[in-house]
Amino acid sequence: MPASRTPASAGAPGPAGTLDEAVLCQTLADHHGGPARMVIGIALRQHLDGLALTPTELIHNARHLKALQAKTSLMEAALGKVATVQARLPGQEAKARRRALDNAVSETSAKARAAQVAFTGLARGRTLIESILRSAPGKSPTGDVAFDLRVAVCLELEDCRTWAAKLDALIQLFPAEREDALSAALDEVIGDVLASPAATQDLLGSTPAGGSPLVALCDLLFGRVPVEAFGPNRLGVLNGLFRQGRLPAARAMVLERIRRHLRAPQTLGRGTAEQEADLLRTLTGHLLTPAGLTGGAAMADALTVRYSRRLEQGGASAYRRSIVGLSETQPDLICRIHYLAAVSAVAAAERHLGEIVDALDAALKNELLVENMVLQTPDTALVRQSLTGAVKAIRGSGLREDDRERIAARAASVVDEFARRGRLIQRLRQIEPLPRRRTIRLAELACSGLVGDDGALSILRQHILDTARQPQFQAELAAAQGDDIAQAEVRRLYELLDRLRQMPLTPAKAPPQAIRPEPASTFEPCGATALPTVLAPPVRSIALPMSMAAVTVPMPVAGAAASGLCPGCFAPKAPREVCRDCGYPVRVQNRNGIHLLPGTRLLGRYLVGRVLGQGGFGATYLGWDERLQIKVAVKEFYPANLVSRAAGSPGVVPFSDEHAQSFSAGLTKFLEEARMLARLREVKEIVSVQDFFEENETAYIVMELLDGRTLKRHVAESGGRIDARKALTLLSPIMKALQFVHDQGMIHRDISPDNIFLTSGGERKLLDFGAARQAAGKSADLTVILKPGYAPPEQYAPDGKQGPWTDVYALCATAYYALTGKTPPDATSRFMSDRVPRLADGGATVPPGFEKVLLSGLSMRWQERPRSMRDLLVALNGALNGA
Repeated sequence: MPASRTPASAGAPGPAGTLDEAVLCQTLADHHGGPARMVIGIALRQHLDGLALTPTELIHNARHLKALQAKTSLMEAALGKVATVQARLPGQEAKARRRALDNAVSETSAKARAAQVAFTGLARGRTLIESILRSAPGKSPTGDVAFDLRVAVCLELEDCRTWAAKLDALIQLFPAEREDALSAALDEVIGDVLASPAATQDLLGSTPAGGSPLVALCDLLFGRVPVEAFGPNRLGVLNGLFRQGRLPAARAMVLERIRRHLRAPQTLGRGTAEQEADLLRTLTGHLLTPAGLTGGAAMADALTVRYSRRLEQGGASAYRRSIVGLSETQPDLICRIHYLAAVSAVAAAERHLGEIVDALDAALKNELLVENMVLQTPDTALVRQSLTGAVKAIRGSGLREDDRERIAARAASVVDEFARRGRLIQRLRQIEPLPRRRTIRLAELACSGLVGDDGALSILRQHILDTARQPQFQAELAAAQGDDIAQAEVRRLYELLDRLRQMPLTPAKAPPQAIRPEPASTFEPCGATALPTVLAPPVRSIALPMSMAAVTVPMPVAGAAASGLCPGCFAPKAPREVCRDCGYPVRVQNRNGIHLLPGTRLLGRYLVGRVLGQGGFGATYLGWDERLQIKVAVKEFYPANLVSRAAGSPGVVPFSDEHAQSFSAGLTKFLEEARMLARLREVKEIVSVQDFFEENETAYIVMELLDGRTLKRHVAESGGRIDARKALTLLSPIMKALQFVHDQGMIHRDISPDNIFLTSGGERKLLDFGAARQAAGKSADLTVILKPGYAPPEQYAPDGKQGPWTDVYALCATAYYALTGKTPPDATSRFMSDRVPRLADGGATVPPGFEKVLLSGLSMRWQERPRSMRDLLVALNGALNGA
């Protein structure tokens, strides 16, 4: 059944569930594609919902197709509606379109019947799917591998009578690694499920009104679904798959559903106009970000149509006023530009291009918008990235060429113009009382490329120099001698000033009219009085006064030894003396040919010291950050089962081409772990990542250096075990942190007593995530890579279903160790005899309910464990306190 490959309107927008858009399909593959299945879902919604059936299942199952064709009146009505909508397109006629649809149905039915015959007698499940994936070209059951995979998937869904069961089955089949053919088939069916309003109602467990499901779908699409809200982590897993970009077809289906619903005439909610406005505002906030408008011009059109329904007067006038009105609701300059650029490409906006140009000009003149962009974004690199994207959007818009180039040039120079008028310096004085921080911000902007060397650069450099000469500035630095943060900021300032010295400077001149028009009135004042343009002579170099340099920490020289630090532990040491702290160079823990040697420099910034720890997939070193002058921990990806290092060389070499493939996969996982940890910086119980990079043919993560001991060592030093209340007190913050991790659609996979750290300051820290460990294990015995006793059975199976319950098992095993001093039996030994010794056998005295909860978390069946860390923590607290 045909549908739109690109959003095309045919007729007035109708309510959700009615058919108002459908363009032509040329091939049978088009008729089976995502846009076509969206139309099938709308045209046959009542029939499909009654059977909890997806359009993909209808297309690939001869039994379902035959039953539908037997319902003659339903089939006739559906095909008639589609043909009628298509006939509204230029050059089309209803009878011809109906014949084309009848042919498509006949071909689909014939192909489904052929598949039914070919699949007769074949086993179902993973075995069938694997055999199809491994089949040679033309040797699958029907000879069409993609079609046969979808048939096999649909056979697996036949016994699923609810949408929730169907989605669970699809998630169960989803491969852990990227298998393009199978992933694509599952992706399409998941898209069908999420495109169904009835399925959404079932999955959300309620009857949400109007636009509320769209907000929930946006949360899912953009990775913001809290796991605990939907039971057994079903949508939490989808949340993670969307975040990883593994559901592109489902993403397109969800966006199409949202777009169609926005264009529909019924309200988003069932309440007041304020609720309608709130829902629209929330949806717009999801779809429109500084990175762009998700869904492009088609979504811009849908948002504009929805906004216009709030206006009393309809038609073209409402559309025009909605463009301006919706753009002005965006407080972010970049978002406003992206919306206006996107809507300019909509056919309905063609007659309103003049208003769009005026709105863009007004936005770029709005001083408050520019100020917020520059001063409320902490990283100038993000400002530059966002502004570059906005300029690109303008150049790709539907505006006339001369308008595009003029506005793009103005956007590219908007920060420079803002700084030249003096408002930047004035606002910084108002919002940042510390001169050193104001100076750092100005220096960052001067080095960012956002200001021109023929524009505001000379003004910023002159102001920086004037500030550095002020007695107040020097006094502030002198007063901050004992403040580590202040000294780090001063070192940052030195670095920026050094970059400024190396930048060429052209004397300021009036900008060409084509690039910066109307220089005297570029911005509209945001206060009562506009400041005059600041003019300053160019400054060729900046040299800080000697009195300022005297109160700051001197910049480090190359090498730890040259700066009087031990290369092994970075303690102060005379050049030829043996270090009294670590014994270097008489005692060296780093093994030549395996570890990096002390003194190795990484990224031109980090010095490597002694080895802190060695695991099956990497080593952790003590490091020294030369820029910040602090100790750090440097983690290197070095799976000893896959690579080696030539003696005296920092580079790594895989043992073979097969090992190289596994190493490459592990390296990718290692860097994903780094990005994941970087996103979790706000969770204080997770070790903080400061930097990560690739070097020496491998990769490194730079983390905060922790002072304290592991939980394993703490238990050993506490007499071999600790009581239940103390154990729960120690582990509660870790469990709460893991709940947050799971809410983000992620899993730790490597919880154990030696990956939980107790700092000297009383904090608990969660260490290594198991992403790289999991990848490194593909070419090794899993019993070597996984931690026996702490890894649940699903981690030993290549296709085991992992989720929050995986971490629940490991956390309960860790608690078991803390209470008894003994590791629980390994999961591999429990397949034959599933017995975990009682806590009392290990000398622990706990309430019976507490032990019952803990042992349930160690169940071999993940379905019998607590569903989430929150559930586990609540149950343990309740059992311990007699609730």
